[in-house]
Amino acid sequence: MKTPLAWTVVVALMAGCATGASPTPTPAAPTQAPAASAALSFGPVTVVTGTDSCPGLNPNWTTDPDGTLHVRDLAVECVDTTDDPRVSGTATGRWSMDVWGNLGRGAGVQWGTLRLVNDGGAWEGWLSGVASLPEPGDTIVIWYTGTGGYAGLSYFQLLTGHDPWKIQGQIFPGVPPNPTGTPLVAVATPSPAATAGPSAAATPTPTAIAYGPVTVVTGTAKCPGLDITGFDWTTDADGTRHARDDYHANRCTVTTNDPRVSGFRSSSWNIDLWGNLNAARIALVQWGTARLQNDGGAWEGRATGVGYWCCLGDIIANWYTGTGDYAGLSYFELWTGGDPWTIQGQIFPGDPPPL
Repeated sequence: MKTPLAWTVVVALMAGCATGASPTPTPAAPTQAPAASAALSFGPVTVVTGTDSCPGLNPNWTTDPDGTLHVRDLAVECVDTTDDPRVSGTATGRWSMDVWGNLGRGAGVQWGTLRLVNDGGAWEGWLSGVASLPEPGDTIVIWYTGTGGYAGLSYFQLLTGHDPWKIQGQIFPGVPPNPTGTPLVAVATPSPAATAGPSAAATPTPTAIAYGPVTVVTGTAKCPGLDITGFDWTTDADGTRHARDDYHANRCTVTTNDPRVSGFRSSSWNIDLWGNLNAARIALVQWGTARLQNDGGAWEGRATGVGYWCCLGDIIANWYTGTGDYAGLSYFELWTGGDPWTIQGQIFPGDPPPL
């Protein structure tokens, strides 16, 4: 990723898109055997790991007068190798990206669609994420819906780093969550960065990395008293548990190295959970709406993710739109682990990408 081409490959991996002049490649049969199976099973849910590689990408960038770089509908073909053969194979699709800075030191937002194919069936998906170079590289979330032999299943995939990207995933019954329940609007042309509002109280001195109008942030989230056993659960005959529109999660403090995205987070939360609560061996899918508030304004957002214990905790992707002094900005925030959760984020001009 130290060269423009390498960087392009990283971003393109996420969605694999075809330029308007280049048709999307026909999905190929799996060309790489999955690693020896060692996936974790939580009843009907399987947690998988692996790698993704997208060799040979060569995007055509266009540049705005202000220096913003764009790629639209780029063709990509990638090979996924995981410890579950159902989600190993060839992924093809369409990928788009906006980049601020330059291809050696910059930050971007990316989105697109993907189709992951192997002998058992196909997964149809959409992706969204961010990237920052030289580090930490890409952070891309993909939600897939199974077809053929995988009908009735969904697949969450988190890609991080550089080619080959690290895969953390979860296969689960049902459909991917929709945090808002409504169709999402197309991504808007980025607008100039808004003026930052007043600092939130009790936040650290900002040391975030700036790439022109884009800022990469880190931090933590703490939700005192939040306990998975305390949600208002309903239980299906097969043991699947559900929580809906629960404000039990309405108690989080976010502290980052940028005061614009530090403050109090409230949310309405939904969970589907499989496994044994008492044995702390569970896997879940979670989603909802969230509001991050401080003295400068508020961020209104949607969140989707998964979780699994004993081992890795939560992976939650939050996409926020700024209001007040943050109007004209968006914020991507990834939570990983457990209380306190680790935050990796990016503030950028414009709207969140379409899902």
